[in-house]
Amino acid sequence: MRFCAKCGRDERSVPIIRHLCIDCYLELKGRDLFPRSITLTYCPSCGSYRVSGEWISSEDMGNDERVVMAYIIESGLKIPEEIVSADLEDLRVIRTDYGEAIDASVRISIGSSQYRITRRVGLHRERTLCPACHKIRGKGYEAIIQIRGLPFINERLLRTIEENLYKLPEALRNSIAEIEHLREGIDLKLVSRHAAQSIASIIRKEFGGRIIETEEGGTGRSMRTGKKPRLVISIRIPSIEEGSYIRINGQPYIVERVDEERITLINREGKKVTMTKSDIVKSWE
Repeated sequence: MRFCAKCGRDERSVPIIRHLCIDCYLELKGRDLFPRSITLTYCPSCGSYRVSGEWISSEDMGNDERVVMAYIIESGLKIPEEIVSADLEDLRVIRTDYGEAIDASVRISIGSSQYRITRRVGLHRERTLCPACHKIRGKGYEAIIQIRGLPFINERLLRTIEENLYKLPEALRNSIAEIEHLREGIDLKLVSRHAAQSIASIIRKEFGGRIIETEEGGTGRSMRTGKKPRLVISIRIPSIEEGSYIRINGQPYIVERVDEERITLINREGKKVTMTKSDIVKSWE
């Protein structure tokens, strides 16, 4: 018959695991199961969190920092071979005389039985700028989006574009290092080429127009120093109002009607022509 080496109970009254009864085993192993403390690293500028060496938007975490804490705690669990599985069930952030802490509960499986262990884990918060925000603070950028109108950008279209920029997903908004307002339109400076292409695609889908991509600074000194060329994305958006005068394929037209997708034009003979915005942009002079 086996006995608990700590409290003396025998296996007739309680399961014995490695010379300890289940209660003594859980008390002993429960202290080693959890990490003593965790560090929550977040960006004070955009609110993203560093998880396993990568920065993740708070939106991707449901805007709940406990999701990040749960992942860090589960990753730090030290599970002995007797425990079949260990799953974090609950956690609660509390304040103590020594700062913040987490009361975490883990459900473990030993054989066919399940048990719950709750321990207090220290919590340290670390504020540091993520790479994207660090670039923004330093005014570094990898891409430029040049938003222009065809033939020019009017105030109404300009305001609508600006409203749509504020509605972008948080990760894309945070990638914008600078917005420069010019007479001919808007320049967006972005810390990420991929984000620039995503934003350009969203703008084109919303307003139509055409996109031209070029590289800036890809030769000469930039190549010798190993610096990547900047991506320049030009978006030309049709700025067409009823009553305006435009030329298409060398022919003059008066804009009679502007619908969401189609535009009705009148040529010099007084005949009406209906075209899509995409077709007009392709043949615009």
